[in-house]
Amino acid sequence: MKTKSLAIALALLTVTTADAQRRRPPRDDGGGQTPRTVQESIRSAEEKEATRTTELRNGWNDAKESHYRKQDKATRKRMKQNERRQKRARQGREIPWWRRIFGKPNRYR
Repeated sequence: MKTKSLAIALALLTVTTADAQRRRPPRDDGGGQTPRTVQESIRSAEEKEATRTTELRNGWNDAKESHYRKQDKATRKRMKQNERRQKRARQGREIPWWRRIFGKPNRYR
């Protein structure tokens, strides 16, 4: 009987430590000051999103230009042609697929 209760107690103790280890750390990115009002929190979130998108956009454009510069002339020409084809094929894709398939056909496209 004692061994059974001892086993249960040990099992309960190990479960609580595992739960504590599984908890995620807070998402405040290293201890910034917490916004005091709703407007401040909204503004800070918008600023963070804006900086993140500009960083991603700049990194993407730099990588694309670097990749383009590394190619020879024939490859650059082929890349430019494919880009034009992709742009032409993308036209009209603002309309959802179900409207393109099941909607009225657009005669003027």
